[in-house]
Amino acid sequence: MRLFATASMIVLMFGVAEPAIAGGIQVEGAWARASIGTERPGVAYMKIRNNGQGADRLIGAKTPVAKHAMVHESLIRDGVRKMRQAENIEIAPGGTAVLEPGGLHLMLSILQKRLMEGDAFPLTLTFEHAGEVRIYVTVAGMGAKQMPQHHHDHHDDPPHDDHQDHHGHDE
Repeated sequence: MRLFATASMIVLMFGVAEPAIAGGIQVEGAWARASIGTERPGVAYMKIRNNGQGADRLIGAKTPVAKHAMVHESLIRDGVRKMRQAENIEIAPGGTAVLEPGGLHLMLSILQKRLMEGDAFPLTLTFEHAGEVRIYVTVAGMGAKQMPQHHHDHHDDPPHDDHQDHHGHDE
């Protein structure tokens, strides 16, 4: 639990985490939707850019918030929306893979904790050539369609305590 609190504090202090880069792979804009509980799977989205000279493939993912993290694909077949596990995602040199609602996404199965809006959690993506890329995923609201927009104009402001008045005194 300490790790989740630390990750959340980092994101709250500095806004959206900077892109993670390893071996020519750049991951940015990672976000997930809040979950109702732990019974239903969670889902994460992000952009993965390959700035390297050769193609690379996303071959795995892991996070302490779920027992399994697998790439899935939403598609419409015969007028019916379906979801299926996707094979490894290949990203050409100079290319970008976009994991977004209604398309490719990272399914987080058997959640170990509820995903709460405003929290963040660690996620490790494994690439065939670049190796592991560690990122933090920001949790948006349950019905979010895109990454939460943070407007942190007061990075140095002390945390607000609802039990103190405006002068720092206990109420």
